[in-house]
Amino acid sequence: MLDIFGVAVAFARIKAIVIIAAAGNTNDVVLGGAAAAQFFGPFGAATDTIAVRPGGILVMAAPDATGWPVTPTTADILRVANGAGGTSVTFDIVIIGASA
Repeated sequence: MLDIFGVAVAFARIKAIVIIAAAGNTNDVVLGGAAAAQFFGPFGAATDTIAVRPGGILVMAAPDATGWPVTPTTADILRVANGAGGTSVTFDIVIIGASA
C-alpha cells in the first residue's frame, strides 16, 4: 500500500477503515471477501462482505491496542469491489494502521 506521498507502508495492525462511496454511483461499493490471503479483521469470516450504498459512509474502528492484525502474504488483502456490473463505482478510502 502507498501513503498519500507515494511511499510504501506495511501495517502490522489496522486501527480504522473509512470508505466513502460517491453519491453518483449506481452500484454499491463492496468491502471484503478477497479470493485469497484475506484481511478480515472486522469481519466474522474471510468471505464476509459489507456493501456501502451510493452516497454512504462506512467507518470501522478497533479502539484497543492490538487493532486488527495484518499477516503478510496470508491475511493482508482487503478487497474493494463493484456491487454489480454495467457501471463503475467511485470511492475514497482511509486506512489508519500501526507498524508495530
